[in-house]
Amino acid sequence: MAGNELPTEYDEIVLGTGLQESILAAALARIGHRVIHLDRNDYYSGDWASFNLNGILDWVNTNTDESGDVEEAPNAPADPEGNLLQEGERLVSLPHNPKTAFNIQVKRYVQEGNLDAIQERPIVFPPPDPVPVPENNDNQPPQEQQDAEAHGASGQDAPRHQDETTENRNDENQSASDSLSGTFEGDVTEKASGSELSTSDPTLQGTDSAEGQQTSSRPESQQATGESGSHQTQEENESVATDQATHETPAEGQAGEGQRSSDNQEEESARAEGGQDNSEQQPEAGAVGGGEASTSAAAEAAAPAPPARRVWTWADIKRQWRKFNIDLAPKLMFCRGSMVELLVSSRISRYAEFKAVTRILTHINGQLEQVPCSRADVFSSKYVNMLEKRMLMRLIEFCLNHQNLQDQYEAYKDRPFVEFLTSRKLTPTLQHFVIHSIAMVSATTPTEQALVSMQYFLRSLGRYGNTAFLWTLYGSGELPQCFCRMCAVFAGIYMLRSQPRGIIIDAENKCKGIVDPEGRRLTCNHIVMEHSYIPPRASAVRLGSVSRGVLITNKSLKPSEYDEITFLTVPPPDENSNPVRVLELNYAACACPRDLFLVHLTCKGRQSANEDLQYAIQQLFQPLTQDEEDLDSEKPKVLWSLFFNQLDASDCDDAILTEGLPTNAMVTAGPGDSVGFEHAVTQARHLFERICPGEEFLPPAPDPEDIIFEDPSRDNPGEHKEVGFETPSNDNQNPAEDKPESENKDDENQENKPSPEETPAEETTPSSTELPQSIKEEEETSKNTTENSQNET
Repeated sequence: MAGNELPTEYDEIVLGTGLQESILAAALARIGHRVIHLDRNDYYSGDWASFNLNGILDWVNTNTDESGDVEEAPNAPADPEGNLLQEGERLVSLPHNPKTAFNIQVKRYVQEGNLDAIQERPIVFPPPDPVPVPENNDNQPPQEQQDAEAHGASGQDAPRHQDETTENRNDENQSASDSLSGTFEGDVTEKASGSELSTSDPTLQGTDSAEGQQTSSRPESQQATGESGSHQTQEENESVATDQATHETPAEGQAGEGQRSSDNQEEESARAEGGQDNSEQQPEAGAVGGGEASTSAAAEAAAPAPPARRVWTWADIKRQWRKFNIDLAPKLMFCRGSMVELLVSSRISRYAEFKAVTRILTHINGQLEQVPCSRADVFSSKYVNMLEKRMLMRLIEFCLNHQNLQDQYEAYKDRPFVEFLTSRKLTPTLQHFVIHSIAMVSATTPTEQALVSMQYFLRSLGRYGNTAFLWTLYGSGELPQCFCRMCAVFAGIYMLRSQPRGIIIDAENKCKGIVDPEGRRLTCNHIVMEHSYIPPRASAVRLGSVSRGVLITNKSLKPSEYDEITFLTVPPPDENSNPVRVLELNYAACACPRDLFLVHLTCKGRQSANEDLQYAIQQLFQPLTQDEEDLDSEKPKVLWSLFFNQLDASDCDDAILTEGLPTNAMVTAGPGDSVGFEHAVTQARHLFERICPGEEFLPPAPDPEDIIFEDPSRDNPGEHKEVGFETPSNDNQNPAEDKPESENKDDENQENKPSPEETPAEETTPSSTELPQSIKEEEETSKNTTENSQNET
């Protein structure tokens, strides 16, 4: 849409594309409101965004740049055009380049590697099958000829092999998609710990097996192109083909199928390069003895051997930068939480895919142990004895129905939760599991609040398998984009890289609109803004912070034969510290390349993020000051780290955030430090009820086959219809129904007197399933009257 064609009148103007703003914009556009959505950034989701590796490095550079001003110049002309403001109005400037992240520290713990070769080396496509050697070429050795054909030295054969390889990979991805993916509208089955579990809700998709098989769909906001590879020998090509046959890749999504195949080829090239040294050393070891020794060496080489641990360099990691999806604020969805219910009821779940969090761990006695949450976990756990299992089961059954058993905890209602657990004679081990991993509270949390939190967790178990959480593939930053897509479908307008000059306020302290970057006046009835858009002089609220850390590691915290998505809690070392939530993602979560792991750490901010998270890092990982990896240690090595503090307004009431702002202005908070999305959904619903009291919040979007396009000229004058979603019209409906009742009776008397020679013709009516009930009843009455008149005649 050209700038001069942009409408200037709206019902709501929304500033920022965070989750709360996106949910609210979608809900308003869904009921027919005129919405324009602006963001100062060149990407969606704001503080909820997900980036690839290059994107997160650009984000770091942007937020550490001190050149930008926080506020517009105070002496700037309020009305440069002279015709934007009316009598009694004033223009209040908005922050120009606010920083919502601070104390940013980035460091890598690997060698540099050959960074110049990342963009220079071409992509090498390994053939799907060994290339046969032509019989008529006796002068060229077979190995050299195969190498020449693999690198395009044999005329027109190289492009043919490239096309065949791409087709084979697409066929493999398609077969994997057919066998592994769930559907939004069908039943979702999930395999966890070797047993099949079927879900009861048929609307969410993407929940699949714990062996690392999942449905995947490339987000539209990320584009992937081919990337450079390395020179490969015949042995490397065969190893890549073997690895391609034994490892399954995510299925192709709705967009970027050709781009996804180039990413797979890029990854295989990097993996083949990493194993180049080993493949070259094996023939040398077998050639030392000769004869039988070489035969035995070949037999040993053919036998399966444990994979050698790869030594990563920054060039190796940077080469696969497109395969990273790094969240600024990673969140999990409770299976029976408000976010899942909203996605299901509004049918927005079709825009994203999800995977179950397959295990919940806790750090106890210096080790990582799996937390028994469900009945099956409790009785299969080897960490607790039989007596402790019975105690835990009784507590779980009590918690699920604690509202009807208030007399059993009335004395501990406002007392610390640990005292209530002690009164039930739970052992210290069970208290640790319950407090930190099931209720996810502190020991001093009031008992009633802790029981509610524990019940919320337990009720989420079993809906989508033996798990309480779901993870959004490609990162939590996909969810705001899903709601933005819904808003755009219902005529919402989006403008990125658009920093408003200011908001227009009249004499009654009401926002009349904004002045956009092009100097146009855009009017509105309400304005919704993310908290970073608040004018600096409007509110003096001191916001808190969240400490966040992002780590790239070389192995899992607790290695497993399956591709696990792991969530764990590290208890605080003392009462003055906060517990640290740890989320470990892998290739199956579409968060990082194979053989690498992405770890997110989150806690309530007290100091800098590096200081707040050091205790958890020391407990879970090898020392960051150690240059070389300790091969004897079970802990993973950190290859790259990012620490930052993020402003947190989730603890502030809406009235405090809007203090000093116009009466029709509303402010949303950021992500906060919570595990799930409950606060964001609750706040968006509350703001929607303020703007549109009595309206339905995000009603289901119609299916494409239900959308009926009708000719507007056939509508009755003055009749209000929702454009695009009308009830199917009755073209053959009897016109007598539009007449008064007395005229209809006269017409029926005239029509119900046919001559004896006439045979009544069959009425042509649409199928009864397409007609409203009242019309069908009128048709039956008319038919009965006609039959009676014929009998009398």
